[in-house]
Amino acid sequence: MKIGDYLIINLQSSIFFKSFMKRTSLRTRLVLWTVALEAVLLVVFAAVFVFVLRNAQNQQIDETLRLGAAQLNAVVDVREGQYAVAANETADLRSRNLMAWVLSPDGQTVLTIGSAAEFPLPIILPAEGYSLDTVLSEGTAVRLLRSPLTEGTRNLGTLILAIPLRDSQAVMRQILWGLAIAIPVVLALSAIGGLFLAGRALQPVADITHTAQQINAADLSQRLNLDLPDDEIGELAHTLNEMLARLDRAFQRERQLTADVSHELRTPLGMLKTQLSLARSRPREAPELLSMMNAMEGDVDRMTRLIEQMLTLARVEQRGLADFAPVALDSLLREVITQLRPNAVASQVNLQLEIPPKVDLTVPGDAERLRQVFTNLVENGLKYTSVGGKVTVAVSRHWQTITVTITDTGAGIAPEQLPHLFERFYRADDARARETGGFGLGLAISQAIVQAHGGTINVSSELKKGTTFTVSLPTG
Repeated sequence: MKIGDYLIINLQSSIFFKSFMKRTSLRTRLVLWTVALEAVLLVVFAAVFVFVLRNAQNQQIDETLRLGAAQLNAVVDVREGQYAVAANETADLRSRNLMAWVLSPDGQTVLTIGSAAEFPLPIILPAEGYSLDTVLSEGTAVRLLRSPLTEGTRNLGTLILAIPLRDSQAVMRQILWGLAIAIPVVLALSAIGGLFLAGRALQPVADITHTAQQINAADLSQRLNLDLPDDEIGELAHTLNEMLARLDRAFQRERQLTADVSHELRTPLGMLKTQLSLARSRPREAPELLSMMNAMEGDVDRMTRLIEQMLTLARVEQRGLADFAPVALDSLLREVITQLRPNAVASQVNLQLEIPPKVDLTVPGDAERLRQVFTNLVENGLKYTSVGGKVTVAVSRHWQTITVTITDTGAGIAPEQLPHLFERFYRADDARARETGGFGLGLAISQAIVQAHGGTINVSSELKKGTTFTVSLPTG
């Protein structure tokens, strides 16, 4: 076979194997890989076992041959070139199926023991002191040992001992047949057990798949309520439930966004349509038309601000913030206070900034977005603090966290309203009415920005005493 043909056959086999593995189920693939690995291990074990057993047999046979050689060396009588041995002195050797050829120093066979007389001396003989497997003329497999025949320091000849291997070969054949039968049976049982165990192990995956198929964009409230152990599959189900919860929250935010924007745009659009209808209803003087146009422009500006705030909120919540750079909070807060001080003077509110000296107040972040957060919080404090009140901005650092608190002495917020304060379009009654509270998106945007920086924002308040917003940001 040419090398090119060999490569083509291997490539086709590889393609077929990959295609087959792709078409089979995970359960089948697991069982196939397990059985294949088990087959390799069993074959290796069988080969090692047979090798060790054969060596043990050979060592036992060699020991028998050496004992026989020592016994023959003691009983063979050599007198005047004649070799003789009494039959009763070799009975033990014959009982162990040993045969032997006694050779003279010139290599001639001078005596046979046991059934050696029935066979000619093997042509190939082992070296002195070593053993060798060979086959006699009639096909009888034997193991030979060559040993010197001596008397004191005299070399009287050579002993060639042999023992038939039929018994050891029969044992080896039985073992090989047993392994040949046992290995396929073990693999078959392993495959059956593997299919059963894989089915049991992967049943939660099937349940997860069935439940996941019932979940769609219209209803993301379902969860994988499976009684699973705390293993890989249980962790997978937990992760999927967390993913579904995130998707559900995202879809709820989108639905809420659509509903809220529709609701908020309905009023300015209705007023704009009314103004346009009134303008076309009859001829009007220029000053009157200008006044109506100013009112319509205010409605357009209101819708523009709403859309910009909603886009900002959606962008921060969905994409987060990137390209952070070191931001010195002390410098940033000084700029915010300088910018809003005229508002504080106009509202007759005392605006103070407390920054600890010689403390590193640098955080990684988006300077413009953080400025938006603190500007919004300080503006809220100024807006809802009465004349003569005070708004205090204080900064502190504890280990790897920098905390900014904005405290006002305003009317405060009712306890039942605090949990909803960061919700979109939420406006508290009374002091935080629509006329002064904008669209109710400022705190929602602030929370999204702070969370995008890995921080937290909290609020505490007490009626008629004031409100405190706490922003915590990590330094790294």
